Parts: sequence; structure tokens; C-alpha cells
Amino acid sequence: MDKQHDNLLVLDFDHTIFNTTKLVHALKKKFLEEFNINEETFTRHRNKIKEYNTVIDIKHFVSSFEEQDPALLFSTMHAIFKKCNEGYLFSDVLPFLERHKNNFDILISTHGDSELQTEKIIHSNLPSYVQHIISTKSKAEVLAPFVDMYTHIYLIEDKAKNIDDVKQKHPNVMTYFLKRPEDMPYGNIDSVCKCNDHTVENLSFTIT
Repeated sequence: MDKQHDNLLVLDFDHTIFNTTKLVHALKKKFLEEFNINEETFTRHRNKIKEYNTVIDIKHFVSSFEEQDPALLFSTMHAIFKKCNEGYLFSDVLPFLERHKNNFDILISTHGDSELQTEKIIHSNLPSYVQHIISTKSKAEVLAPFVDMYTHIYLIEDKAKNIDDVKQKHPNVMTYFLKRPEDMPYGNIDSVCKCNDHTVENLSFTIT
């Protein structure tokens, strides 16, 4: 991590700054058009891979369709990922980053398969001052090395359980529970310990 400021702003990626629901819809549509794989079948295979691998591994996912050519499925997914700069970042993300870049180091912390998350992040064309970490560790574990590096740390996250874990292990981290009305797969699962410091629906706010 290249430290430039005393304060660190950490944002989750999927469903926080990136419309993952929209991406999955695009993949389902393409799989149906190109390979006649319907939404139910797509979702069943996706959930099975997540169950066994915790995260979506692209190679395992495409290989799970035994009657299909995995190379074709693989190339189709990559073609979709290359379009991640076409409206998949939420419209409030870039203005939010610009408002905070002069006072914060900005880090994207995402949980998932390295290949899949790297593709999405790179093709999203985020500003060069935004750094990222891809990990299968918990958010609390990812943040641990930074706690003593920064005066203040702020976390924006759409999973309440991650906020609970972070606040229990790093109580001084200021947390924002993001519940986007348009993309809220976890937003209705409230915090068990009510640990979040703030609840927000978008990134229109400014941290001062």
C-alpha cells in the first residue's frame, strides 16, 4: 500500500461501487442467447460453485457445464467483463472518489477469485489513485495491517456481517452500511450487533 495521507478510505467492490447484479444479468442473457443455458440453470451452477469454492472461480464455473465447450463459455464471460466500463460503476462512484482523493488514501477491498475480480476492476477504469486488494480473507483481516498505519480508517460496505466483524476487531474503524435500493442483495440482512456507525443508500455524502 502506497501511503500518501493520514486517513484511509476503504470501499467494498461488488454491490458497493460496482453493479454486480447488472453484470450477472448480462451474463445470464448472453448464456441464453449463445448457448441456450437458461437463467435457472445458470443460477444453479453459480450457486453450486460458490457453495464449494466460497467464491466464483471462472474455470470451475465454465467446466461445470458438461455439455458445453468451456473455452467458448470462458471467452464469452471475458467479452462481457471487457465491457465493465459501460455503466457498471454506479453513477455516484467517480464523483465520490474525486471529492475524497485529496484527503484520503483510497483502497478497494474485495473478496473473491483473483482472476474474476481483477478483470472487473481493471475494465471498470477506476482512477489511478485508487488501489485495490483482492483476498479471500475477512474484511477485518484485510484491514488489520492498516490499523496502526492510519490516523482514521473509514469502511463502506454492503454486508452487515462484515461490518460486525470489523467493528468487533477494530472498533475505531468508522463504518458505513450501504443499502442501495437498486442493488441490495444483502441490504435487508441487518447487522446482528447494530455495529454500523452510519447507514446510507448511496455515495452522495462527503466524509470530513
